[in-house]
Amino acid sequence: MKKIFTYLPLAVLVISGCGIPQDSSPVSIQSTLPENTTPQTDAQVSEDSRTFTIYLLDADSRLVPVARELSGSELRITDLINELIANPTEAESSMALSTAVPVGLSLDGVSVDGVVATINFEPGGLEIVEGEQLTEALAQIVWSVTESGDVTSLIISINSEVKTWPTPDEGDQNSLTRSQFISYAPQVSVVG
Repeated sequence: MKKIFTYLPLAVLVISGCGIPQDSSPVSIQSTLPENTTPQTDAQVSEDSRTFTIYLLDADSRLVPVARELSGSELRITDLINELIANPTEAESSMALSTAVPVGLSLDGVSVDGVVATINFEPGGLEIVEGEQLTEALAQIVWSVTESGDVTSLIISINSEVKTWPTPDEGDQNSLTRSQFISYAPQVSVVG
């Protein structure tokens, strides 16, 4: 009991010294906080954005799936093609990923009939690329467009003329599927 009476005056002294002085009238207080105190992130995701996969090439010309995000609720084939034409991000470049899809590629229209998409390009893009770069570009386009499973086959035309395209696994074709580019398929890690 004696301890309580010893500490009670000390507690009253401490509490009375911690008070906030009263003003005789209202006073405006200047804030030291920045005006916008809402936390911001570099990649805020809205309800209308979507994540999708495109395929880039590694140093061994193997397809590598990479995630991309765009605003809007509906993924379109034109979005996929535009992402393949664009340069890889800084992070993708640091992992030695690249695209064989030519920068000059210009989309002129897309139509989908069931599981078959017909992609029409303007002249001066895909048809002027040759050899390995052409088959790599075709592999990227086919794997990226067929990723969702809604489309399983592509017909690629130039200036509305359907073309026959080289495939490494099944010869020249005018209807392109993933199986024709299986030699570019992403590496699968085997757990032993």
